[in-house]
Amino acid sequence: MTRKNLVYVAIAALAAGSMMAFPQTRTIIAPPGSAVAGIPFSPGVKAGDLLHVAGTMGTDASGMVVKGGIEAQTKKTLENIGAILKAGGMEYKDVVSVNVYLADARDFDAMNKVYREVFPTNPPVRATTQADLMLRDGLVEISAIAAAPNLARRYLNPAGWSGNPLPYSKGIAAGDYIFLAGLVSQNPQTGAAVPGDVKIQTRQILDNAKVLTETAGFQMSDMVWSRVWLTDPRDFAGMNEIYRGYFGDIPPTRATTRAGLTTTTYNVEIMLWGVKGVKQRLGNPAGNTPLSQAIKVGNHVFVAGLTGGGAQVRGDIKGQAAMILTNIQTLLKAGGADFPNVVEAQVWITDSRNFAAMNEAYTAAIKGEVPARATVGAQLMSPDNLVEMAMIAVTP
Repeated sequence: MTRKNLVYVAIAALAAGSMMAFPQTRTIIAPPGSAVAGIPFSPGVKAGDLLHVAGTMGTDASGMVVKGGIEAQTKKTLENIGAILKAGGMEYKDVVSVNVYLADARDFDAMNKVYREVFPTNPPVRATTQADLMLRDGLVEISAIAAAPNLARRYLNPAGWSGNPLPYSKGIAAGDYIFLAGLVSQNPQTGAAVPGDVKIQTRQILDNAKVLTETAGFQMSDMVWSRVWLTDPRDFAGMNEIYRGYFGDIPPTRATTRAGLTTTTYNVEIMLWGVKGVKQRLGNPAGNTPLSQAIKVGNHVFVAGLTGGGAQVRGDIKGQAAMILTNIQTLLKAGGADFPNVVEAQVWITDSRNFAAMNEAYTAAIKGEVPARATVGAQLMSPDNLVEMAMIAVTP
């Protein structure tokens, strides 16, 4: 729809006394040097109040990873993100949520040293995990979400809770959105680790998440997006046993992968994103399933991490990717969207040597202006699954 047509639609709606929501246009943000040749992603996508920044690495204008180790790469990565934010009319202070992927968790402290310089006060929520990165010699990859500066925001630290010595906020409420950090099993009053098996740790994490959420005037039933990282996939069933009791009839969409966490005491980390509004569950019916395949709320459609299975695609990365993309498109259409409306994608592959083949299937399905995307290597919950994909769309 052209800008001129959007004006006509708005005028007609006002004349009719309509309460129609104004459309959220999707704008690709790609400052010079921000794209990497041959990889199908947009550096940033802005839609409505949010700017989605793709998984970004410390690459120079030629697309090569800079030399100098983790500190140099973290600095360059954040500079590249800053350029994307600026091109989208935002700044570092507008960032509300970040995912950091480290090739080696031992680089955590050195990464934080540089990161803290960019976010010295009121930092975004964050999750930091270890993952295989797709560019050779890459040590760090960072994706982010920024919110329009006119959205009123609150940095959440409930009364009686300890401060966070690390450079991230535990929760941020911005307008009708709430973003929670990747939470681990901690006593919120002291910050000390609460050890135990995956059930004990999952319960502690979600109890803490509930307090943060309700402090901001939201409910756990407002959660629409979740990421769970397990250090051992054998803990999947135990985590689910506790997790399913916290979110009501429409649990958030979710992706669960294996990851090394930055402290060996913890065996599970959970990150959440909520949106106020009436939720519509798409795909799998309500029941005892601990996740929704897709959720529509307002102008957003959230699609869970999906995998492709069956004998016909066993061992076939392109076949699995194509099956996933077909299923994602079906869910998007059920919510009034399609691939041209996708603003953010996340891809996990079990073997980085399959990156090019996955991209072939991806570009065959998604034409034109592709979404912001992060792709990392991770073990999935079933050994037969070679790839998992999740997406977020904003309906026109």
